[in-house]
Amino acid sequence: METTTSSPNAVASPHPQRRRNRWLLWIGRILLGLLALIVLLAASGAAYEAIMATGDARRYPPPGQLVDVGGHRLHLHCVGQGSPTVVLDAGLGEFSLAWGAVQPQAATSTRVCAYDRAGLGWSEPGPSQRSPQQFAAELHMLLRKSGERGPYVLVAHSISGKTARLFASQHPNEVAGMVLVDARHEAVDEGLGPEQLRAEDDQQRQFQNMIKWMARFGLVRLLWAPAWPSVMPGSENLSPETRTAIGVLQARPRQIQNALAEGAARMDSNSLLRSAAPLGAKPLIVLASAQSIDHLPFWEEAQQVMTGLSSNSRLIVAPSGHAVHFEQPALVVQSIHQVVAAARTGQPLRP
Repeated sequence: METTTSSPNAVASPHPQRRRNRWLLWIGRILLGLLALIVLLAASGAAYEAIMATGDARRYPPPGQLVDVGGHRLHLHCVGQGSPTVVLDAGLGEFSLAWGAVQPQAATSTRVCAYDRAGLGWSEPGPSQRSPQQFAAELHMLLRKSGERGPYVLVAHSISGKTARLFASQHPNEVAGMVLVDARHEAVDEGLGPEQLRAEDDQQRQFQNMIKWMARFGLVRLLWAPAWPSVMPGSENLSPETRTAIGVLQARPRQIQNALAEGAARMDSNSLLRSAAPLGAKPLIVLASAQSIDHLPFWEEAQQVMTGLSSNSRLIVAPSGHAVHFEQPALVVQSIHQVVAAARTGQPLRP
C-alpha cells in the first residue's frame, strides 16, 4: 500500500484570508454608513436652516423703516420726540436690538434712532467694503434720506466709535455731541505688534471658517440662539422677546458673513481717523469698561485719548464688561441725557 505525504504549504487553511476579507468588508460598510449619515445630517441641517430662514421675516418683522441708501436698504427705528436726535450705533456684528435696554429710556426726553448696518439685523447687504468709513458714509445718507433732522448726538459702542468720529469729522455741523461706549481706538490697533496682529488675524480666520460652516448647516441657529441669553452678561436687562430675536437673527448665515467682514476691515480706516478733526467744545462722554481696561492692552490710554477730543468731556469707568449697554444700561441712558442737555443749553457737562 502506497503512502502519500503532503507538504505543509499544500494544506494551509484559507480561513485567515477569509477573515481578513470579512473585516475589510465590514470596515467598508461602516465607513460608507458613516459617510451616508454625514451627508444626511448635512442635508437635514441645510434644509432646517433654509426653512427657518424663510420664516424669520414673518416671525420677526422689522420694527422700523427700510430706507434706500443707493442700491440697498438700511433699517432705521426711531422713537420719541425732541431735539437733538440721538443716533445709536451698535458694536461689531450687532444691530439695533442691542440697544433694547437703552433706547426706550433715552427716548423719554428726546428722539432716539437705532439702525442696522448693511447685512445686519433687517438691513440689506451693501458693498463688499465694510470699513468704518463706509459705515459713516452710509449712515449719513440714511439719516438724510429718512428725513431725520440733525444735529445728532452720536452714541457708539466698540468698533462703531470709529464710525462716529469719522462722521463728526466729515460733517461737523450735523453733530451736537457724542457718547462713546467702550469704543475701540486706532491706538489699540497700532499698539499691538505685528506678531500680535497676525495672531489675532489667524484666530479670526479660523473662527470665520468654522462659523461659516456651522451657520450653513443650521448649527449656529440650533446651538447659539437658545444659549445666547445665558452666555451674554446683562442680557437679563432685555425683554424676553428681544433676547429671542437677537439670538435668532444673529444666527443667520448672512448676519455672520457680514459680521466677519466687519471684523476683517476693522482697521481699514485708521489712516483717516489719525487725521480726523476733534470735537471742539461739543459735549462728549466716554464710557469705558473696567474689565476692558484691566484686560486689554492700551485700552485705558485709548479711552483717555478719546476723552481729549473735546474740551467739554468726561471719562466714566463703568463696573462692567465690554457690553456696557447690556450690563449698565441706566449708566448709558444717564450719559445720553447729560450730553443731550448740554447740547441743548450750550452749557458744560455736569460733573
